[in-house]
Formats: sequence, structure tokens, C-alpha cells
Amino acid sequence: MKDLSNILGLNKSVELNTNESMVWEEEEELSYLHLVSTSSLLKEVSHVTYEFLGAYIDEEETSVVTDAEISHLKPVVVGENLIIGARITDIVGNRVLFKFVVMRESEKIAEGTLTRVVVSKNYLKRKAVENF
Repeated sequence: MKDLSNILGLNKSVELNTNESMVWEEEEELSYLHLVSTSSLLKEVSHVTYEFLGAYIDEEETSVVTDAEISHLKPVVVGENLIIGARITDIVGNRVLFKFVVMRESEKIAEGTLTRVVVSKNYLKRKAVENF
């Protein structure tokens, strides 16, 4: 594994175009509002951090989410454009901690933290086989 200490403090921002696949559907009576679900925001943040970290690790490695916390502060209607900003705030061994924010123009929509652990792809394959 590469020494990741040189990426501490780096950040990345990505535009997110919300779409129908992100609709909150738990409350059927309110589904017509076409609000974006918290889980879909977290999924998008996970993808952004995966791509971000992937640029700095070896081809034989990947990163997996082991911990995530999100505070969804304001509703978003599907179709609105958002910005996801992620910053690497701590690195301990193979654990990389991100702080993130989701914005609509200057308005904070969500914020939180997400931890990714860098592991070899072979390790994941072995563990998957062991569990079957």
C-alpha cells in the first residue's frame, strides 16, 4: 500500500444532477412530492469518495466504506442540481476519513463523515470465498 499521508487535506467538489432514481418513497402518501432521499445522497457521497480516493491508490487495491454518518438538513426536489464537496481530514494506517457537505447554491443540504478502508482486491476476494 502506498503512503497516503500526502493526500491529507485534499478536497474535491462534484456537481450532482438529482434524478427520479433518488426519490424518497418510504411515505407513499408523500411520494408525489418527488423529494430526494437521504440514502440516495449518501450513495452519491460514497461514489464521490470512492472515485476521489481511487486516484491515489494502487490498481490492486480498492476502498470500502466502513462507517458513515449523515445529517440531512433540508429537503431537495428531484431535478435540482447540488454540489458534493469532500475533504480528506484524517488518515490512520489504511483508514481514510472524509468530511463532506452537500450544497444547493449557498444553502447546506446535508453534511457528515465517511470512512473508507483501503484493502487489496485479493483480500476481498479471499474473504468473500471464505464466507460461502
